[in-house]
Amino acid sequence: MEYFLVFLLGIIVTIISVFVVRPSLFTRPNVDFAMLETVVEESIAQLETRQGEIIKEIEEKHQALLELQEQIIAKFVPADAQSPKVLAVLELAEKNEDLMGIAKKLGLGLGEVELILELNKEREPLAESD
Repeated sequence: MEYFLVFLLGIIVTIISVFVVRPSLFTRPNVDFAMLETVVEESIAQLETRQGEIIKEIEEKHQALLELQEQIIAKFVPADAQSPKVLAVLELAEKNEDLMGIAKKLGLGLGEVELILELNKEREPLAESD
């Protein structure tokens, strides 16, 4: 029993001496992530700026492609080959006029307006038909 008490006393003294000599072993270090947060925030800001530039570039190229498509269509289907009635229907359709409104304004039948729009729907830009 005496040996057990001496052994227990030795363990207790060792633990206390470790706490006194090296208290940092038993505490969690206080890590400051402020620098890391600043770097991440700057990176996010740079990514957002670059994203805006890329989107702007894509929109410019999209617009250029739409203009090129219109030029190609104008080359192969000259505007004077279509009747004024068809051109008027297409013009009103581009202004988002409903079918009944187009028919009333031009004095045409609803079926005729639908037919003109159906026959000319491939003239719409491909990217905007989604």
